[in-house]
Amino acid sequence: MMSGGWLGSRALVLGVALLAPLGVLAQDDGEAVSFPPLETEPERGCPTKKLELVPFTARAAVGLSGGGWLVHQAVIPGAKDTFFPGTEAERSGVKLVPPEEARKLGAPDPTVPLWVFGKADSAPCRALPTTWWAARMGTPEERQTYLLAELQVECDLLPPGRLSGTPVAVRQKDAPTGCKLRRANDNDEGKAGAGLPLELVDFVPDKDCEAPECVRLWERFSARWDDDSAVHDLTVSWMERGGKKDPCDWKTEDLPLLLLRPPGALAPFPLKGGGSFFGGLYDSGGLRTVLSRHLGVLYAHDAAKPKAAPKSVRYATPTEEDLVTAKRTLSPCKR
Repeated sequence: MMSGGWLGSRALVLGVALLAPLGVLAQDDGEAVSFPPLETEPERGCPTKKLELVPFTARAAVGLSGGGWLVHQAVIPGAKDTFFPGTEAERSGVKLVPPEEARKLGAPDPTVPLWVFGKADSAPCRALPTTWWAARMGTPEERQTYLLAELQVECDLLPPGRLSGTPVAVRQKDAPTGCKLRRANDNDEGKAGAGLPLELVDFVPDKDCEAPECVRLWERFSARWDDDSAVHDLTVSWMERGGKKDPCDWKTEDLPLLLLRPPGALAPFPLKGGGSFFGGLYDSGGLRTVLSRHLGVLYAHDAAKPKAAPKSVRYATPTEEDLVTAKRTLSPCKR
């Protein structure tokens, strides 16, 4: 049977331990024993000034079988391109690159890790290039050869097929702890005759468009944060029927807009250049970088400088099919 004195002294020890700083005090045969404090990795947040973005493309896009992703490594200059000699350079293709040749062709320093952002609002994970490929792609006028790599990653990535699932990485020595990638998480659209959201009205010209001969449609994808900052990807299309039944014969005018509303701002700002909204890098301090992409180029817009031109990284040369399907329109005829 336990005595009341033992319980009282035991309670006193527990009380002191609870009040003491973490890792300072423990009991061992009546002696105070010190434990080292638990080490927590500091939050570094999202890189901004020295942001080195690394784009991805699907394996199938370069002609490789199977699902999964390839990460951009470099553009192989013509003088070093021994993979597609002569007439081979006139068509698309993909060839395996010996690992010992990768650095000579422009692959980055492998001692600087890649940190991959995959699923929305999740922390980045470390990745290691394992297999290299030379991919020839693009139209006859602008065809280039790219050095791409398969990756070994420490987290699950969504399979190819949706823009919202395409990964992106940053290359830096230390993990960007506390940094996450947010995708578009809100969508609304305006059918014929529907008014635009009030915060976007000033960015869309007021055209003479009366039903039924003229129809205006709009669609918006947005991402929002707790500090009221937001990114809006807006497409507006005006279609004049001209008495013709086939939508492909209608006169169509399209307006794509990418807009950023910084925290505290009453209205958003249009972002220069870029294309479709890809995602936003954010940390405990809020939104840091807005990412967009268009026809093989990934753009990074500094959220603190919405009027500045974005940084850009080319990771693919578009094909004729890409040029046709990349047009943003709400027309029923999208050929």
